[in-house]
Amino acid sequence: MNLSKYHLPVWIYLVLNPLISVLLAAAYYHYVGFHAGILVFAFVFAALTNLSITVGYHRLFSHRSFEAHPAVRFLLLLVGTSAWQWPVLKWASDHRIHHHRIDTAGDPYDIGRGFWHAHMGWMFLRESIDLPIRAPDLQKDAMLRFQERYYVPLAILTGYLLPALLTWLMFGDFFGGLIVAGGIRIALTQQSTFFINSLCHYVGSRPYDATISARDSWLMAILTHGEGYHNFHHAFQLDYRNGIRWYQWDPTKWTIYLLSIVGAAKNLRTIPAEAILRARLQVDESVIAKRGQITDSLKGLRDKILGAQKQLAKLTNEYSRIKSEYRERKLQIERDYRNRKLALGAAYSSKKIELQAEYRRISEEITDCRNRKIAEIRRDIKLTRIELSGMLAQWKVHRSFA
Repeated sequence: MNLSKYHLPVWIYLVLNPLISVLLAAAYYHYVGFHAGILVFAFVFAALTNLSITVGYHRLFSHRSFEAHPAVRFLLLLVGTSAWQWPVLKWASDHRIHHHRIDTAGDPYDIGRGFWHAHMGWMFLRESIDLPIRAPDLQKDAMLRFQERYYVPLAILTGYLLPALLTWLMFGDFFGGLIVAGGIRIALTQQSTFFINSLCHYVGSRPYDATISARDSWLMAILTHGEGYHNFHHAFQLDYRNGIRWYQWDPTKWTIYLLSIVGAAKNLRTIPAEAILRARLQVDESVIAKRGQITDSLKGLRDKILGAQKQLAKLTNEYSRIKSEYRERKLQIERDYRNRKLALGAAYSSKKIELQAEYRRISEEITDCRNRKIAEIRRDIKLTRIELSGMLAQWKVHRSFA
């Protein structure tokens, strides 16, 4: 056995941390017992740890899918460090290589080398650990450089000592927190991330790109905080969402969206619905083509579907534009009213009724015009959606027989 090809410190840690943590947890439970609060704290901290990886390491730093307030970046980095999944610079660099060279020998966690290699085995190899960092945009960030430089002491502090200290302050149990909220939490959250590289390339369907191994699976989404819609992610890696439907389990997407509502995130990147639909239709078309069932009428249906989707996007944008435009016009009228009031000075009292009547008349005219246009667009949107739904239903019939 050639031990020189293995990175022994990583190998030892990934094996011993879960093993020792489980053994200590069993012994501690038998002789001392755990406060229920520690288990609740460990669960919450584990969820936050997973989110710090999926929101922070993955969608923020690796893919730049949105921009975050410096305080959010710091908190994601702080909690992410506690996961013991490398510094952001290393994690993001390897992940970008994975996307660029998926399913090839150049992919650090190439699924073609087997489930075990993609899941954990690649991290045991020196060739993977020693991959140079290629993330020039991230390397300019002083906070990320600091994390990389002092990663091990920071990981010990945030991953083990911080949860132990917090459980001691809250429940009077330092060692219980160290074991459960420290070691076991780290082991379990690591496995959640590792599933993305392994099971998410085995389990599920490939609705957006049938040429790659990445797959979409609602089950994997539950186990990975929304990262299980992996085929979509590889097809559209810049999108801040993985589960694009409102009902698809993606707490990472919801967290980013909530951050944007409170002003802590901005510039959320999304792929146009037309491009997403086109990708799905192309995959379906390739399946139908293999059965020799592609016809001119089917190609015509595809073009009509894409045309309807494009029209729907145009109408939606027009709807937003009109609402914004009329909101601005209403504000302008209010500004004009205030300016005329100031200009009149003492004479305002004699002109008050006349000005207010004029203001109400203009406002009502604008509101009526806006309502008529919005009603027309809403009607067109509804009709386009009905038309699109009908054509998609026809398409699904063709797909189901393929």
